[in-house]
Amino acid sequence: MIKFNRTTEYGLMALRHMSRKQLMDPSEVTSAREVADTYGLPFEITAKTLLRLKDSGLIQSAHGAKGGYTLQKSLEQISLAEFLDLMEGRQSLVACAIDSDESLLDCAYGNRCEIKHVMGRLNEKVARFLSGIQLSEITQESFNKGSSP
Repeated sequence: MIKFNRTTEYGLMALRHMSRKQLMDPSEVTSAREVADTYGLPFEITAKTLLRLKDSGLIQSAHGAKGGYTLQKSLEQISLAEFLDLMEGRQSLVACAIDSDESLLDCAYGNRCEIKHVMGRLNEKVARFLSGIQLSEITQESFNKGSSP
């Protein structure tokens, strides 16, 4: 099972929150405090997550007394796979499925493993699946039926 880290979850929550606000009024800004308070998240981690999203170009900051963040990219323009790479780094179901010299060092079985190629193909299928999901899909109301804010 793929498990997102908390920063990824907070990022998705913040993007969903901003998206919903900006649907009503495209000039609406969202602060880290607002996201943290709305969802009961730790402020410091939320603020750092929003900075990471800003540095990646997904959101932009607006300075001043009424400052905050707004979406810079449409959530239809970024896949869940791209978002996960941004938030968590390159992921794989097993270490050896990542094409790097380091992944071979992580494997205790080395050249004796008989499932490396199978796991590599499985990893490719999962990556393709995640690439086919746009952030807009998972931040829409209909996708999250029964959830609040």
